[in-house]
Amino acid sequence: MADEQLLSRLLIVRHGESVAMAEGIVGGPQGCRGLTDRGRAQAAALRDRFAAGREPEVHVVYSSPLPRARETTDIVLPALGSEPERGSLDVHLHDDLEEMRLGPADGMTWEAAREHFGFIQPMDQPYTPVVEGGESRAGFRHRVAQALDDIAAAHAGKTVFVGCHGGIASAAMAMAFGIPPNHRGVGVVTSVTAITELELLEFNGRRLWQVRRFNDAAHLAAVEAA
Repeated sequence: MADEQLLSRLLIVRHGESVAMAEGIVGGPQGCRGLTDRGRAQAAALRDRFAAGREPEVHVVYSSPLPRARETTDIVLPALGSEPERGSLDVHLHDDLEEMRLGPADGMTWEAAREHFGFIQPMDQPYTPVVEGGESRAGFRHRVAQALDDIAAAHAGKTVFVGCHGGIASAAMAMAFGIPPNHRGVGVVTSVTAITELELLEFNGRRLWQVRRFNDAAHLAAVEAA
């Protein structure tokens, strides 16, 4: 039998529907204005899922500082942790959990930004910034992988809730599977408030990431039916 030890578990959660999504805005620090009413309902459904006790007990909470991720995290927070301290966990803001940084395009509509800046295709040029003053695909993935690795290392044996963005979940999958930034054969897209669960294991003396689940958004069925 292999000697397998769980070092850390990350529950990577995308935010709910945001105002920037609904209005077609590049939602960086300037353009993000939090969640729509629908987004808040989606986050509430996720909160109820954790409150029902069918998810791993969360010991630590992180969030992207962007309003849509922080608002989602705050809505779910009362259901996180163990009794009698449930809901009292601190939220650690981590700048490197932000979505891909698009510099001067932040706050513009996507249509206007593409017309003005002429975005490059990140799969074609993964090491070139998507827009001048922003990040490249490779730079973004490196930032995310380093942040997630640091978080896991800082909380050995713990389950960590990470409130963030779809791009973070996609970058986490690329990290787990060792997919290079110039690879064109696969893309992953996550639903709003979906859970992606990664475990950091020590396996026969080696550290490796294991994907337990990806894009688990079963709790949205009630919201979609409303």
